[in-house]
Amino acid sequence: MILCLLVFVVSPIKAQTSVLSVGVRGGGQMWLPSAATGVTAKVQSGLGYTGALDLRYTYYGEVANNVSLGVGIGFGAGYGTTALKGTNTDVFSNTDYLGNQLDYTVTAAFRQTDQWVKGEASLLFAMRFGGVTVNIGPRFMMPFAASRLLTITQSTIDAYFPQYNVHVVNELTTGVLQTPFVRKENASLPQYNLLLAAEIGYEWAFDAHIVGVQAYMDCGVWNINSSAALQLTRLIFVSPITDATNPPPTVTVASPEMYVTGRRYRDFGIRVYYAFSLTSQTRRRHPSAARDTRHHHNRYLWW
Repeated sequence: MILCLLVFVVSPIKAQTSVLSVGVRGGGQMWLPSAATGVTAKVQSGLGYTGALDLRYTYYGEVANNVSLGVGIGFGAGYGTTALKGTNTDVFSNTDYLGNQLDYTVTAAFRQTDQWVKGEASLLFAMRFGGVTVNIGPRFMMPFAASRLLTITQSTIDAYFPQYNVHVVNELTTGVLQTPFVRKENASLPQYNLLLAAEIGYEWAFDAHIVGVQAYMDCGVWNINSSAALQLTRLIFVSPITDATNPPPTVTVASPEMYVTGRRYRDFGIRVYYAFSLTSQTRRRHPSAARDTRHHHNRYLWW
């Protein structure tokens, strides 16, 4: 990119063009999570969708026949979803009201879906080779108005009494979680995301009007903490049985966010846009083409 900028600076510019475009982008997006150390949970990204409105101003300078280099400034707003999914196994011990030991093995499968609006600003180095277009550069993305839906799709609560060598599985007296378990909550997402954007495509010109299509991808440049550090606990916990008259224990569900220490953003898809030229200057006259009137003037001096 630095080499291309250097070429743009040192090359003689034959013509300049300013282009204003409006387009839409659609495709998939995801967070790539980094798992916390010391946990048995397996967490992976789930693919979501995204759609955005894209406004852009691009300034081109023609450096060779059908070759233009320039800079594009863009702004966008969109909406989409992402997801984290995984499985977890917790092992812990409790007691009942008689003092008997219960060894619990709790397994669960979960999916956490986030929905959010995002704003974008980008500064892209733009290249145009005939009808082929290539853009690359930094893009700033900020999510807001986020909501979250946690779903426990499957759970098994196995309570083992070692004194009697008895397993009690998914029973009200030792703990059970009805699935699917669904809970809405506030989402905590990385607020400041610096991305590396890349776009490549083709455009068709009709006089001053342009129609184009591009494939795009945005990649987060670093791993960002998604929220304040959460105290590591269990995803599903069963409280001790303390009362003979009301033996069912309480089953509580935490957040799988405790298994994630950071995340990187990715999105990809197709951009379709309409553009029109604002200005187009004629080619610069080569210095050798400047008219020399000195000889013409001197011709009259000889007479």
